[in-house]
Amino acid sequence: MHMNRSLIVLTQLMTLGWGVGIAQKCIAADGDAKGGNDGRTEFFESHIRPALVKHCLACHSNETEVNGGLLLDSLAGWKKGGDSGKAIEPGDPTASLLVKAIEYDDPHLQMPPDGRMPKQTIELFRKWIHDGAVDPRLEVTTAKASSALSLDRAQEHWAYRPIVLPAIPDQDGPTTIDQFINASLSSSNLKPVPLSSKATLLRRLSFDLHGVPPTPEEILDFEADTSDDAYARVVDRLLASPRYAERMARHWLDVVRYGESLTLRGFVLGNAWRYRDYCIQAFEEDRPWNEVMREQIAGDLMSSDDRNVRSRQLVAAGFWLMGNTNLEEQDKQQLEMDIVDEQLDTFGKAFLGQTLGCARCHDHKFDPIPTQDYYALAGVLKASQVVRHSNVSNWIDEPLPLPADEQERFETIQAKSKEFDDQITTLRKVLTRLTKRSSPMVDVKELPGVVVDDVHAKKIGEWQPSKHTAAYVGEGYIHDKNEERGTKTVSFEPEKLPPGTYEVRLAYAGHASRASNAKVTVYSADGDSPHSIDQREPGPIDGLWVSLGRYRFEKDGQAYVTVSNEEADGFVIADAVQFLPIDEVKLASKNVSEPQVGRDVSKESESDDQANDPKEIETRIKQLEKKKKKFDEQLQERPKYLAMIPVAEPADIPIHIRGDVHNLGKVVDRGTLQVVNIERLRTETDQPFDRLKLGEWLVAKENPLPARVMVNRVWSWLMGEGIVRTLDNFGTTGEAPSNSELLDYLATQFVESNWSVRSLVREIVLTEAYQRSSIGSAENEVTDPENRFLWRGHRRRLDAETIRDSILLISGQLDDTRYGSHLPKALKSDYGFRFEGSVRSIYIPALRNSMPDLFDVFDMADPSSVVGKRNRSTTASQALWMMNHSWLNEKSRETAERVFNETNGTPDEILDQTRMRVLGRVMRPNERQAFHDFLGSDHNKLDVDRLAVIVQTLIQSVDFRFPE
Repeated sequence: MHMNRSLIVLTQLMTLGWGVGIAQKCIAADGDAKGGNDGRTEFFESHIRPALVKHCLACHSNETEVNGGLLLDSLAGWKKGGDSGKAIEPGDPTASLLVKAIEYDDPHLQMPPDGRMPKQTIELFRKWIHDGAVDPRLEVTTAKASSALSLDRAQEHWAYRPIVLPAIPDQDGPTTIDQFINASLSSSNLKPVPLSSKATLLRRLSFDLHGVPPTPEEILDFEADTSDDAYARVVDRLLASPRYAERMARHWLDVVRYGESLTLRGFVLGNAWRYRDYCIQAFEEDRPWNEVMREQIAGDLMSSDDRNVRSRQLVAAGFWLMGNTNLEEQDKQQLEMDIVDEQLDTFGKAFLGQTLGCARCHDHKFDPIPTQDYYALAGVLKASQVVRHSNVSNWIDEPLPLPADEQERFETIQAKSKEFDDQITTLRKVLTRLTKRSSPMVDVKELPGVVVDDVHAKKIGEWQPSKHTAAYVGEGYIHDKNEERGTKTVSFEPEKLPPGTYEVRLAYAGHASRASNAKVTVYSADGDSPHSIDQREPGPIDGLWVSLGRYRFEKDGQAYVTVSNEEADGFVIADAVQFLPIDEVKLASKNVSEPQVGRDVSKESESDDQANDPKEIETRIKQLEKKKKKFDEQLQERPKYLAMIPVAEPADIPIHIRGDVHNLGKVVDRGTLQVVNIERLRTETDQPFDRLKLGEWLVAKENPLPARVMVNRVWSWLMGEGIVRTLDNFGTTGEAPSNSELLDYLATQFVESNWSVRSLVREIVLTEAYQRSSIGSAENEVTDPENRFLWRGHRRRLDAETIRDSILLISGQLDDTRYGSHLPKALKSDYGFRFEGSVRSIYIPALRNSMPDLFDVFDMADPSSVVGKRNRSTTASQALWMMNHSWLNEKSRETAERVFNETNGTPDEILDQTRMRVLGRVMRPNERQAFHDFLGSDHNKLDVDRLAVIVQTLIQSVDFRFPE
């Protein structure tokens, strides 16, 4: 009966409309009313002004800022134009830069930057300009004066001032923290509420420090312990548990946008989990947070003779590599700066509480962070390579240090694999020599240099294999079917190309049906070199090849060729690409000499006639390939990590004007933020500023931001709100501290305790402020309704992971296995992945395209963004999940079975045990009566099925999701 009433209420809530109506004013067009402009003013007001407001004025308005010097909120503004010149040519849409920008034809001039306007909107702009660009906004506007806090006034803002230990208030309180809080309460005429009951307090403490509830036995033991230090001993017990480290690390993983896959194509980052384990271990060992920060910034550039420490350092720098990157970006310069921007945004928010990304295109609008500082930091990050470029770029995995015996074992395996590979190569050359006959096929292995055949090329779009027209390289070639212009590309990229200068050649089968303008681009150290190839004529070299020129290729630099069918006027052919060292160009002919036979194979051919039998050689090749495969599989077991590689010749980079990678300004010395200028780090050595120095700058005693930011985060994890509620923004647009003296006291203590997070947590949870009841006070609610002064405890909803782990714990199914990867070894894409285990939620693979339903419904942090504080929504889908999800049904039944197995008593005693296990207390009289009503007249015959319903009802309750 009770559950049915809940369903009715829920259904009624779901049928309510929550639509939001936004009325727009209809602006009378005086010119049109008088018969002027033939309706063009009305057209502007109806179509163009709304589009400008929606898509353009956020950046091109005197009320926001002048991006690129262009104002679009007045006639005078767009007539004046911007840094790139006049934006609109009335009567000529084609000549108008505005139209070029919104049509996205030029990759370097695309507005708005967050996505192309709808086609119909673009057509409206074209029509407006074609008809004379009538604009009734005659007022002249000027750019709004900058509201940024200047560098010379930076210390007017609290966050940039040095941390100074404040005077301890002359106020009663069991701890120094309580003295600060009680002083604020007293000055605001607020009276703190009493402390929580012991059961409530233990439940709160367990959720905060472990992410799971206490067991009934732990609650009873704590309630029975009347000693003065009972609570302190419970705190120490919880802090010593591995679950504490897992709970703290989960908070930090929210901040560093931890994920194990990329949204793009669902690529799986198979070694990202090592960074997660690094974070857990750091909290478990209570390693000094300044050391942990330095390792995350520059661990890969540090050194250690201890193999375990060295491995830890290498993995720690994975902090920079957790971003959700679009590796498919074809403008590799743009891709690299997009990666740097994401890294700087995360670095700034996570460690400094600063929105550094705002300075990419212009000086920060509000904070003392000029664009110059952004590119000084960007130069520091650009000194490390984080992806290897190809058509679809790739992240970098490198082997971890191993014990000497393991290192030797893998080197032996590598040597064996290469030995088999060499034998296979030799046998293939022999097979080619024996089977060589008049054939249109040119064998790849007979060709000098490095050759990439179409079968190994990376294709976008549908390409048709063919052997219709001779000659060709390998088993054939591919063509674009003469369809879908501009949507198909083929990228030829050698796996390993030694640095040097090469002549690059393209193979194709010429024919009258081919395109006369096939677009081919060479990507090298010299940049991007486009070509238009007439494939109707045979290749000028051997009737097969055409030279694309000579190019330099650098180690780990871009080295590939793309063939596109954009604007093609016939079939586009893609066969092979040859990279010829310049001293081998003379060998590049199809009439190459016969390959030399390797020593072992030649001896075999002399002593055994069967060695000249092609079938026997093919059989031998297959046998060797099978053996080689086993060794290659063993090599895959070598531990690796997500890596950054120092650039061979790092350099300072120029300011990118308006963030455009192709519009460069003055070069900026590598460095960091002037607002925290630590001169000794700039003068200690003549070496350029690098990430090692960046780490030193971050943890220097002169830098007031990291300690304040971290103690504020820990405070929010335990108290529900930060002293500064904008956890990721300590800038001028963030909120001011509710108690700045307390914040600086905590920061001072944190540093003096050798940056111990565990000591900080302990000091906070031992306060009366933490232990207060969450029950309100009508009098206090009037003065401080948001509880900013902490006169009561914050009542908080359990997060998604705590809901899951708590349900597993009370059902007896929680698997305490720690560390390691839980990804299937063969998983290449995260789409459709479903995790089935019962380990703690922190160990569930954080796959961006396949998050568990429970995590999606209950506001799991977005793994692609810095999330200092999670959203706290209340939706119908949450109630429906609690009522209907098969996983919860299953765990509710397992909990019921567990209670029956462990309790031999009356139905009321079973109900008390159930309530104790799920909610941490026994039934109250009114609750007991409600469940008797639910059971009906035969309530003395409680069975597992009905108890499972009761368990699920308790889990759905407010008391479970919002513990006091």
